[in-house]
Amino acid sequence: METEGYAERLAEEIIRSTFRCRNCNYCYSQCPLYGSLAGFMVNGPSGIIQAIYYFLKWHLNEEEDKKEILDILYSCSTCNSCVIVCKELSAGIPLVEIIEKGRKFLVDRNIGPLPFQRNVLKSIYQKDNPYNFDPQDRLNWAGGLSVKKLPGDKADVLFYVGCSASYDPLLFNLPRSLVKILLSAEVDFGLLENEACCSCAANRLGDEFLFEEKARKNVRTFLDCGVKEIITLSPHCYNTLVNEYTGLEKVKVRHYTQFINELIRKKKIKFTKKLDYVITYHDPCYLGKRNGIYDEPREILAALPGVRLAEMKDNRKASLCCGGGGGRMWLEIKEEKRLANLRLEQAVAAEAGVVAVACPWCYTMLANAVKDLGKEENLKVKDIAEIVAEALF
Repeated sequence: METEGYAERLAEEIIRSTFRCRNCNYCYSQCPLYGSLAGFMVNGPSGIIQAIYYFLKWHLNEEEDKKEILDILYSCSTCNSCVIVCKELSAGIPLVEIIEKGRKFLVDRNIGPLPFQRNVLKSIYQKDNPYNFDPQDRLNWAGGLSVKKLPGDKADVLFYVGCSASYDPLLFNLPRSLVKILLSAEVDFGLLENEACCSCAANRLGDEFLFEEKARKNVRTFLDCGVKEIITLSPHCYNTLVNEYTGLEKVKVRHYTQFINELIRKKKIKFTKKLDYVITYHDPCYLGKRNGIYDEPREILAALPGVRLAEMKDNRKASLCCGGGGGRMWLEIKEEKRLANLRLEQAVAAEAGVVAVACPWCYTMLANAVKDLGKEENLKVKDIAEIVAEALF
């Protein structure tokens, strides 16, 4: 990447793009942040980009303004709702892209990210995960499962697990369930013996140089494995590999819900149990609003014996963000009401007993919301992989 004049180019691109904004504020109508902050105007899409615009133009050296612009820019969950509504109105302002360029500018000037988020970048650099865990513990989740290890072994498909489900014991059942499904369908797959973070978090927090360094290493690792396809557990990993990596054009990358749905269509998965569940599906932003994958998760759930689907009020492209994206997993936002809690209230209104998710971060955010709202006995959060495995065995 060309480093000379990097910050200046970013500033010019931000100012030029922001100038196109009509300030119609229709983006606020779909912004989850604006709703959770009870209408605080600056913390909506056009308000955020105007804030970075004025900061770049007039307040670059003011310490108080540096703190304020950090809080504003890093509050965004980058869910993409604003981009969708702006495109529908034919304006097409790349609002999230502007926000992320603003973060990159702040990182380059050593202003951002926020203090605890700096530890995330340090951990990705030193330990190839954002949680400061020992890389040697990355495969502990697999336990006694007998799975090929790449690149020593050879396989057609690589299951790329991602960091959250690799290190958080509360999430271990997600990759374990998917492994059991793949084994039952006789898929020729393997895991990376030394998997490293996709560095999505580095890109979201604004460290483009760290992201590019790690991305190049990962691409070399993937290609050395000689696999035909990569399936990801996390939509954030999926989005990163598909839209932000270069050099993987000859390798097919799919989210696991796309892969499982194809297995079901080809009758390679045979369900043996009937599930008496009323399920509502929460669309992860980086799967749905970022990549348009809405149907496959619902088709999987509809194929499960005994399952009844109930849509929440806000679904598909209007789905309410859980609040965990855009670096907010490492940031405490002062909200009038937490986004995850708002989402759980919609699930309760849909009279569901299970909230199905397809993202480790959504799982974490919504599971915590169930506890916050005291709904443990009436409402369960389950990943689609867990539900499919439950119907199989």
